[in-house]
Amino acid sequence: MKKILFLALLIGLSSCDDGDLQIEEVDFEAANIESCPGLADPTQTTFFFKIDEDEALLLNLAGGLINNETSEPGTLASTIPEPSNLIYRFFSDNVTSAYFCDAIPPLEPSVVKENLATAGNIIVDTKVDTLTAETKDYRHTISITDLSLNNDQGEQLTDLSTLVYGDFITKPKNSAKLEVPFSNYADIVPTACTTAPIDGTIRLYKVFNDEFIALDVATLDTMFINKATDTIPRILDLKDKEVFKYVVFDTVADNDLACAASYAENIKSWRFVSTAGNLKVETVASVPDANGSITYTHNITLENMVLTSKANGTATTGVSLAAIPSVAFGTHTTVQQ
Repeated sequence: MKKILFLALLIGLSSCDDGDLQIEEVDFEAANIESCPGLADPTQTTFFFKIDEDEALLLNLAGGLINNETSEPGTLASTIPEPSNLIYRFFSDNVTSAYFCDAIPPLEPSVVKENLATAGNIIVDTKVDTLTAETKDYRHTISITDLSLNNDQGEQLTDLSTLVYGDFITKPKNSAKLEVPFSNYADIVPTACTTAPIDGTIRLYKVFNDEFIALDVATLDTMFINKATDTIPRILDLKDKEVFKYVVFDTVADNDLACAASYAENIKSWRFVSTAGNLKVETVASVPDANGSITYTHNITLENMVLTSKANGTATTGVSLAAIPSVAFGTHTTVQQ
């Protein structure tokens, strides 16, 4: 964080029983953002603090601004002093996180002076920081602009630049590791890319915030032919075939990203691909309509699927997840005129 010189001035103008507080500069750049542990859901965290020896910058953030999903720029916002507030506090001695987090705070050090910010705008920018075999880690960057405080003399001290308060990390389960893997996609209907990113295939995909899942099925595999399967489903062996893909971005995903063969250099992505298991398709035919057309509904399921991380274009050094017993991908329809 930049040096907060206006806060230094604020304290320099303050006094207490111990005499004038002579501080030339307050610098929280080296101080890490902290929060108190113990919440079952870290996204419910609203109290943050930064400590620099005997000084602290305390932020009480409005609820609902820490979410485990990538945000559009400027959409997660709040204002100071309500519903969020920022307090600059000076102590009689060095302070630790125990002062803020213990059920019974220590008696020492004591608070010498504090000032509540009178104005300011807060933005929380959330994006994926990394995808691991277990979690999808989010980085929530908290920034403050147009920050103002009043000192003891009633003088308003304002900083119009952007103060990056800090980054808060949450680590929810990734979609493959949910209690029911990929259940967050259950209500999303698969869409077919107008132009598949791989020649000779059809891509069916589902987008969910900052990620998508997709099937790249070769048109020659005859998985979606216009013929009912009756009691015997069609089966495609996924061994060493990257048919299923789970892709995560550090930006909001959309249809164009889901159908792209490659991504812009400024977009960071991670992916897991299928390396074992089966793709099962069960096809049901409708009765002919008034024009004699028949609609075929292909119900798609992935069974005993093993996913392997693929980094830098190769899966040879990737990490494989335990086989997922079943994933209901959804339905794809074709029409015979």
